[in-house]
Amino acid sequence: QGTREIEGKKMAEVKDLLSLVDSRLLECLNQDDTHTIQHCMGQGTREDDAVYLASDCDEQLLITVTFNQTVKVHSISIKALEADKAPKSIKLFSNPIGIGFDSAESDPGTQVLELTPEQVADGTVVPLRFVKFQAVNSLSIFVKGNFGDEEQTIIHKLQLYGSPVNTTNMGDWEKVAKKAKEEA
Repeated sequence: QGTREIEGKKMAEVKDLLSLVDSRLLECLNQDDTHTIQHCMGQGTREDDAVYLASDCDEQLLITVTFNQTVKVHSISIKALEADKAPKSIKLFSNPIGIGFDSAESDPGTQVLELTPEQVADGTVVPLRFVKFQAVNSLSIFVKGNFGDEEQTIIHKLQLYGSPVNTTNMGDWEKVAKKAKEEA
């Protein structure tokens, strides 16, 4: 794992955080039952443009990503191939507690992004205010609306980039400790 320097400070390598996502706790409110969050975030499926995440009752989505360890989130990439149904305005919440649509709408959030049609068409990596995402255990992404004011929002691919806060996965440490205890 390499490091890079930003403003003279060494930082862990920024990488796709998919391997640190706890897929059992991946959640999306208002998703269409046949076009779920796993389609745009799952290993393999997110590379397939034939599958995607779609909203159900209206254009809003509330995605909550829980990590299996604390991470620093550096940037986000959202790809949507249907321009009018692509997310336009998203609000990110670092470590939200009990978030729902009402609080996502009214609370200020950690950062708001106004995406461009080019960014979502290409899946451009959009940098976040890195200092605000230094110790993230979960991240909620509120999709407020889309470019065409359509009733449905579609996301083909969602990627988060960053690095683990600790390079030691404590889940692995527990396995090592248990094995050592069994051998003793």
